[in-house]
This record gives sequence, structure tokens and C-alpha cells, in this order.
Amino acid sequence: MLNNEIIKQLYPDAEGLMIEPMLIHASTDNQLQRACESGEYFGQLKKDGALYQFVKGNTGECFLFGRTVSKKTGVLTEKIANVPQIKEALECLPNKTILIGEIYYPGGSSRNTTEIMGCLPAKAIERQAGSRGYIHYYIHDIVMYDGVNFIIAQTNNETRYKILQKVFELYNLNQYPFLELAESWTDNLYERVGAALDVGEEGMVIKKKTGVYEPGKRPDTNLKAKKVDFADVVIIGFEEPTKEYYGKDIENWQYWTNADNTISLSIECHYGEDDVMAVTKPYYLQWWNSRIKIGAYNSKGEIENIGTIHSGISDDMKQDMTENPDKYLNHVAKIQMMEVDKTNHTIRHGFYRGLRDDKNAMDCTIDSIF
Repeated sequence: MLNNEIIKQLYPDAEGLMIEPMLIHASTDNQLQRACESGEYFGQLKKDGALYQFVKGNTGECFLFGRTVSKKTGVLTEKIANVPQIKEALECLPNKTILIGEIYYPGGSSRNTTEIMGCLPAKAIERQAGSRGYIHYYIHDIVMYDGVNFIIAQTNNETRYKILQKVFELYNLNQYPFLELAESWTDNLYERVGAALDVGEEGMVIKKKTGVYEPGKRPDTNLKAKKVDFADVVIIGFEEPTKEYYGKDIENWQYWTNADNTISLSIECHYGEDDVMAVTKPYYLQWWNSRIKIGAYNSKGEIENIGTIHSGISDDMKQDMTENPDKYLNHVAKIQMMEVDKTNHTIRHGFYRGLRDDKNAMDCTIDSIF
């Protein structure tokens, strides 16, 4: 619990407005998939930065409180002086307003954020005058507006996000390139998680529409899908591609066979015709290796299968693996994972990051991964 007396002494205009950040569950793959497919959640990208709450105080002073407690003061760290551009842009908001978001550099990492937020204000301003420019504030939640406390009112996640959208529109906050409103998705959430990680995003937070903001707690209504460390693995085989295509855009699908699967038909749409079947692109093009099987060596010197990878593999690579399998089999690949099962020695949501010709396959061990 935060000490309100110390807050009153150090930041009198923020009295009653500094809140403990809500924590988020790191989900298992099964939890994530169930939530994504339930229709009860929406997703927002997670940036590789640091969480900060912007507070417009009781009489108008602006603050930017971090998520860590200062050893010196015993309350949340305050860093608004490091980002005067954010203060200037958000001063238009009414008093007693609290926004929640990530301070981050697009294309950067949390280390780049620390270079700005972890130094004195003069150095932070100087560094932002360099080639990277202003650091960004990616805003994904609002917990108070003009004195209306959405935590006490138990305003749900979906409603708070809609209010946040209205606030961005009302105050024309999109005019500032360093302010970002988090986009929200409800459709194909599970696929979107994989796609986001595949292009290098930090992860995604899946929020239950009816959930509420619970300061200092870790409610099961919010789940985090986040990438974990890289690993080096051995490519040990390929899986057959899925045959039938069940996508939503089947009316415009280009890849078909006749019903007994003996003839590949032209790319013209055959939707609705008798004796034809929509098939996946890899199946149609006879790319028999839609997924790669990966493994690592155990203490006995035996290779163990630890899962499959299909994200991060382009169509060109699928074709190349089919035509030149020896280029990949028993070679080392660098992957990135969202989840590891240390008990069963398996990985989930793995993403292919390229071959490592500089590493021996025998150096890829179970112990180094799990």
C-alpha cells in the first residue's frame, strides 16, 4: 500500500491520485487460446517499454508516476520533467484525470526507455534531441476523468477504453506524434497474438470486457501474452501441411482440387461447384513441410523433440525447405518463444528467427533451454 501521508508531503496536488499499478497474469497457451476464442476479451499490443501513469492533479499540476517504488521516498517514482513534451500535450486534460500507458521508443527496447527515464531531466531532454527524437507515450487505459473515479465506480475495461477513445478525439491528442492511443481488437485474437509477436512486438494484453481495474492486484480477467528469451534449437524434421482450407474468405480462395484429390484445379474461384475442395496454399503447391519440428540434445546425447514452429516462416522459405531440405535438416535455428514448459520440455508459440551456421547442433541442449 502506498503511504498517503508521504504522497501528501511530496506531491500535495496528487493527494488521492497516485494508484498502485495493476499486475497482469502471464498466461499459459491454453489459457490464452480459451480466452481469445470466448468472445469475452479484447486485445491490445504490449510495448517494450515501462509503465507510467499520467496524473493531472487536483489543481492542475502534472505528474508521471512509474510502477516502481522509490527507495528514497517510499512512493512511486515521478518523472514528468524528463518528458516535457508529454506534459505540454496533456495539460489540456481536466484536473483529476489519470491515464495509464507505456513510455517506449518505437523499434527500441526497454533499455532505450531507461536511457531516457532513468537519468536526470537535463540529460533526458538532451538525448531526445538526438536522432531518435521524442520518446513516445502509448496510452491504453484511463482510470479517472475530471474527478470521476472509474476504479471506485467499477467501470469495466471495455467502457473505460471507449471513454479513452472519446478523450483522444475530444482533445485532438492524435495531433502529437509521440502520443499513441492503443488499438483494440476483438476478432481473431489468438491469431493476432502470433502475428504481433512474429513481427517483433513485445506481446499482447488480453482484457476481459467486463473486468475492472484492481490496483496492486493480479486479477484473472487480464492475461499477458509475451515473448520470452531466444533459444537455439535443431531442425529435426518437417510436418505435412494441412489439407482442407476453412478460412473465412473461401468465396475468393484460389487453391482447389477435385474431390478425389487427383487434379489440382486452376486458380479460378470454384466456390459452390460440385466435386471440388478448397485446400491450403502449401498443400496445393505441394510444400509438404508446412511446419518445422525442432529438438535439442539431452544429457545422454539424444535428440528430444520439443515442439514445432510455423510462425516466422515465409512462403519462399517453405518452398526452399521443400526443394532443399538438407539446407535445414540437422542445422541450428534461432527461435523466440512465448512460453516454455520446463516439466515436459516443450515450447509454445515459437517464432523462427533464422539459421545459425556458426553453431554446432550438439551445443543445443535441453538444459540450456529449460
